[in-house]
Amino acid sequence: MKNTKAIAFLGLVALGFTAMSCGENRAEKNEIEIVETNSNFEKERAEMREELREMNAEIDRKMAELEAKKEKADAEAKAEIEKMEAELNREKTEVGRAIDNLEQATENTWEDVKTSVNNTTRDIEEGWKNFKSDVKDTFDKDN
Repeated sequence: MKNTKAIAFLGLVALGFTAMSCGENRAEKNEIEIVETNSNFEKERAEMREELREMNAEIDRKMAELEAKKEKADAEAKAEIEKMEAELNREKTEVGRAIDNLEQATENTWEDVKTSVNNTTRDIEEGWKNFKSDVKDTFDKDN
């Protein structure tokens, strides 16, 4: 009888340790998933931050290019260039706003911010296709 009680007691202790280790494994697995999610969030945010900074630099280059062309342009072309510069300034403001939103994003708001930033970059890139055509048309009229 003593042996049966001892075996039953040892069985319960073993079962308790097994249950505890399963709980620890689940907690450890959840912790790993949280770390991976946080790591992905930070990685994606860093990639988007770099993309937005490159876009900002491209806007600066386009503005410098327009400024150089404006010096040689006639009055009509200068007016067109000023419209283009205003559009680039608006885009620069949008990129700045996207960078601010990106920096303020949390894991909870990340998906919404990411969608917003992607929409902003897509819209600006589509605008640049028109921009190239507008610049070409403006300076083809001069020649």
